[in-house]
Amino acid sequence: MIILSPMEDAFIPDDLLLKDLFDSLPRQSIFIWYPPSVSRARLNNIYGSIAVQAVSKAAQKRDSFVTLGQDGGCKTVVGQREVISAGLLQIVLAFLADPALDIASKERHTMVSHLLNVSVLETTKPITVGYRVKLSSGEAVDVEASRMIRWERENSKLYVQRGDGAGAAAGYKEKIEFATNFADEVARGLLFETPDRIPSLAELVKVGSLLDFQDDAVKYLLKSKNLQLFPEDEAFLNAASLGGSKKC
Repeated sequence: MIILSPMEDAFIPDDLLLKDLFDSLPRQSIFIWYPPSVSRARLNNIYGSIAVQAVSKAAQKRDSFVTLGQDGGCKTVVGQREVISAGLLQIVLAFLADPALDIASKERHTMVSHLLNVSVLETTKPITVGYRVKLSSGEAVDVEASRMIRWERENSKLYVQRGDGAGAAAGYKEKIEFATNFADEVARGLLFETPDRIPSLAELVKVGSLLDFQDDAVKYLLKSKNLQLFPEDEAFLNAASLGGSKKC
C-alpha cells in the first residue's frame, strides 16, 4: 500500500542515525519512498530540486540535561588529562593552523584555551538530545537519543557519561559511540561560528579518539591530512597546563 503525504511531511533520510530514531516511532514514516528499481541518489536529487527537505536540515535539535540533583548525580573525573589529552590538543591546533582557514596563532590559541579550562565531570544523570520535525498540520514529531558527552562551553564544564558495556562487542560499540559524541561536542563547541568546518574537525577528533590519541598515531594522522603544528603552536602546548580535577 502506498500512502500519499504532503511534500512538507516527507523528508530525505540523509542522516541514518536520525532516520533510525524517527523510524522507531509507532506512526507512519516521515521519509520518502524509494522504489527498488530506481537510483536513490537520482531520487534524492529530484526530491531536493522540488524543495523536499533533508531530515538533517529539518530536524531542530534541543539538549536535555539536569546538571545536579539532590542525590549528587555527578562526580569529578579523576584527572582532566583522561579526556583533554595532549593528542586531542595537537589535532585541534593543527586543524586550526591549516593555512586554508587563515586563523591567526593568537586566535587559535584562544580557541584551544576553552578546552584547557574545562572542568571534566562524570555524571550518572542521563544526557539526552532531542530532535523535532514540524509537519504541515502544525504537529511536531519528537524523538530523543542518549549522549555520552555534553560540553557546556559557557560554564567551562564537560560532562561525561560512560556506559557499563559488557563483552567485547558492547565495548567496541561504546568506544565508537563515545568517540563520535566527543568529536561532535568538541567540533561544535570550537567552530560554532563556522559550522561548515565542523564535520571535518569532528572526523579528525573521532579518529584520534579511536586511536586513544596515541602520539605516533596522531602524528601520522595529521601528516596524512597535510596538517602540522607550527613552532608557535608547539610552544603554546609546551607552556599550557591541563590542570587538575575540580569538584562538581
